[in-house]
Amino acid sequence: MKTVIKDKELKEVIINATDMICDATSSTLGPKGNNVIINTDASSPYITNDGVTIAKAIESDEPAINTVLEIIKEASLKTNEEAGDGTTTTLTLLKGIMHYGLEEIDKGVNAYTLKNELEKALEKAINRIKNESEKPTDEDLLNIAIVSANDEEIGSFVYNVFKEMGSKNSINLKESNNQSTYYELSSGYPLELDDIPSLYFDKAKEITIDNVNILLLRGYLSSLEEISEIINDSIINNKPILIMASDYEETIRNEIITYYLKEKLNIFLFKLPDYASRKEIILKDLESLSNAKIINLNIDYPSNNSVGKVKGININKDKLVIISDNDISDRIKELEEEIASTDSDYDKEFLRTRLSYLTKGIATIYVGDNTKIEKREKIMRYEDALCALDSSSEGVTLGEGLTYLKISDTLGSTTGESVIKKALLIPFKTIMNNAGLNSNELLNSIMDNNYKLAYDFNENKLIDIKDFKTKDPLKVSIEALTNAVSISSLLLTTNYLVIKESIKDNKYDLNL
Repeated sequence: MKTVIKDKELKEVIINATDMICDATSSTLGPKGNNVIINTDASSPYITNDGVTIAKAIESDEPAINTVLEIIKEASLKTNEEAGDGTTTTLTLLKGIMHYGLEEIDKGVNAYTLKNELEKALEKAINRIKNESEKPTDEDLLNIAIVSANDEEIGSFVYNVFKEMGSKNSINLKESNNQSTYYELSSGYPLELDDIPSLYFDKAKEITIDNVNILLLRGYLSSLEEISEIINDSIINNKPILIMASDYEETIRNEIITYYLKEKLNIFLFKLPDYASRKEIILKDLESLSNAKIINLNIDYPSNNSVGKVKGININKDKLVIISDNDISDRIKELEEEIASTDSDYDKEFLRTRLSYLTKGIATIYVGDNTKIEKREKIMRYEDALCALDSSSEGVTLGEGLTYLKISDTLGSTTGESVIKKALLIPFKTIMNNAGLNSNELLNSIMDNNYKLAYDFNENKLIDIKDFKTKDPLKVSIEALTNAVSISSLLLTTNYLVIKESIKDNKYDLNL
């Protein structure tokens, strides 16, 4: 049986869901924010102040509330996906927009009119935020890392590693086997692969081989006969060879594994990772690293002249790392030109990652502490700092919600602008309230001084804005507000919720 929830009952469901998720995450906002204990069936209880982790864990026994919760989560997850940070700010803004928006609807404002005004107000606010942004200095980036990690030692550590590597994607995070935190830099070009057979590994966790031949195949390898000359040469002369193909017949891989297990021959066959143009970029990288000639199957004839060579390879259960000492300067120049010419942030990030692999290798930060729970909580702080640094490349704005405060003064000519204007005050007030401060008193002091003051948590007092060092990534500021408005607008224009009621236990089952 289907049940329809509408009008006042639906509004209460939406408010309850909004308060449940937004209050829990907002309690962690700012340098004096609180932690949250999470206990799920999937893992042991742990403590965190990571907004996206908290948001994901929040559920309700009431299916109607749970339905709305899942929709609200989309806002925070989208911000985290796009900017790598800002989950808590998104939900803090979302609650404000929802509550102030519902107040206007109760007064008689049409929901769709309000939605349109909110979208126009968002565009205006984003332009104001961009006008307040600036290019980050090294000091800005260091402070961003410290604030995001909410820890000076962690922030400084992450900043130094990030500065050396130049990209978040060149840095891995792992638990240390002891209490020490350290990082290791390894050379090599890594490929995340999902087709590495476990049969390659016995007691060893990884395979390391020096002086390996490389064969690069574009297209579908349907038979081992197509590369028989190369395989035979490898068998006869006991030459290790790595074959990277766009795709292949499964029986071929089984034959290759048999050579490895029974004949002890170091012959490996893997599929190129990723897809479409990205797969082609990786293929070109491998061509440069190995000096191999890319073979177009069904067009070119694979021969020993097509084979390249690298210094060595390392294989574990989910990653292949290629180590090369060949001259790759031309390929590096090509990637730099591609980065400069592309307008897509998505593509830029991928290209920068490849460039970093070719020029600097990979850094792995091993995070240590006394217990597994403490290590897990720390890793989240390291991840937050890395993401914040990575998203700061487009610019930075004043932190602690001050940029939102400043631009709020430029809004208010429409109902939609008025709603966003009031919502923009909430991040600052939440940060101050979480620290046990009088947010209204501080807010009035800052506004009365024309935004020339800011609160410094190190000195525990208001200081001149020129001496204020806390900054936020521009991308986070924009994404947080954008996604808060997006989900709020949808919920404000929702009049009905249809769910299925189970006759057996009189409980609701989600049926969207």
